[in-house]
Amino acid sequence: MHHKKTVAHHNITGVRHPSAGGLRYDCAMDSLPNTKKPVVAAAEKPALPAPESEAYLASQAMPLGETVLMLSRDGVAIYGILHRSRAMTGQSDYFRLQFRGYAAAAGTQWQPFGGDDAQFHTVYNSAWVRADHPSRTATFGPKGGVMASETFRHAGLDTFLLAQVIGWIKGIYPDYAVSPGLVTLPATCSEDERLQRNAFFARQGFEFEWQDSNQKNALFFKDKVNKLLGVWDKEHITEYSGEAMLQNMAQQEETRAHLEQRVSALESRQTTLQQALQKERSTAQIMTGVVILILIIGMWAVL
Repeated sequence: MHHKKTVAHHNITGVRHPSAGGLRYDCAMDSLPNTKKPVVAAAEKPALPAPESEAYLASQAMPLGETVLMLSRDGVAIYGILHRSRAMTGQSDYFRLQFRGYAAAAGTQWQPFGGDDAQFHTVYNSAWVRADHPSRTATFGPKGGVMASETFRHAGLDTFLLAQVIGWIKGIYPDYAVSPGLVTLPATCSEDERLQRNAFFARQGFEFEWQDSNQKNALFFKDKVNKLLGVWDKEHITEYSGEAMLQNMAQQEETRAHLEQRVSALESRQTTLQQALQKERSTAQIMTGVVILILIIGMWAVL
């Protein structure tokens, strides 16, 4: 009597073995092994640190030197001191320019500045730029925009200061983006003031994102620092370094010495002419006396 063998219910797969004439049967469990890799949650990027404040960086800034700046307005030369400073931290690179007046020269008259016009300020007659390395952005300041005080307005000082900080940041971090800055105008401003304000930033290559339909409030920005221009009126603004000032003084001294020589030569010539004239007068007087004497003798002889 034949008995049937009980076979466990496994998945049986027939595989023909290369070295055998028939099939070789491999047994596998009903559930296949999971070959998928476990899903790993993507690591979140750490949040960027907040930019360092301008007040903190200004307190850390070290002086880079001072030069003489000459502005020209309505035929009057304005001389002042331009101060440069810089602060470098692990996160930021900060550069600032400040201007203070020294004197106004109209002809040969010099009028020294006093009060606030003769002092450095953080809001007026100043410009700065901060490079933030984690975000790779550049921020321009002061927050309200670069502004000249009333005494130095309409002389191109504000344009010069902004152009200088643009030139500095372009030379070091040209690929950084410009962080948007807010510019606003009071509701009472005129149309000319609005156009002048917009032209002030547009002249340097900034773009605008308007915050209102009247285009009085706007964000100015640029995708890359190296696309900004950094231009100013070079015909009416001249910067003198220490060496340039010494050269200018040396030239003035040479000119003064040359004029003194000419004056001395003219005075000597005048003295010579006066002496010759005096000699001619003396000779003429003598000749006149001789003639008179001869006439008198002649009259005596006739009598």
